[in-house]
Amino acid sequence: MKAILMASVICGIFCAVSTDAFAQKKKKTKERTTADLENTHWALYEMNGKTVETPADSREVYIKLVGKKSKLEGYTGCNLITGTYDLGKETLSFEPELTERACDDMTTEKYVMAALNNADRHEINGLHLLLYKGSYLLAIFKAKFYED
Repeated sequence: MKAILMASVICGIFCAVSTDAFAQKKKKTKERTTADLENTHWALYEMNGKTVETPADSREVYIKLVGKKSKLEGYTGCNLITGTYDLGKETLSFEPELTERACDDMTTEKYVMAALNNADRHEINGLHLLLYKGSYLLAIFKAKFYED
């Protein structure tokens, strides 16, 4: 009986260790240093020269450019964004549309919509998407990656 109990304890320890090692190995993912323009979740990072912090009780402001279909989707902090985008060799423009819902503070939404409506080009700097009108920086978004 002691032998069976001891074997069960030893098996439990080794099984837990190997399961834990497998879980740790699975969690390890290569740190990304760059992002693609399309099919990336771009969270609003900087607005009017100030870093944007998403409050704990709010959804993140973001855009996503869905490749192949040239569809735009996202969230402004108040309304959902849909629409299209046009990516040229050296240009990027948007035709955003909003759901119609009024919110108490629409400052961020107005900022994002102005940036999208005025953008004519972009740059990707590592994990940051910079939207410009000519040489004027309109907004900065940061790539976020979520495991499936």
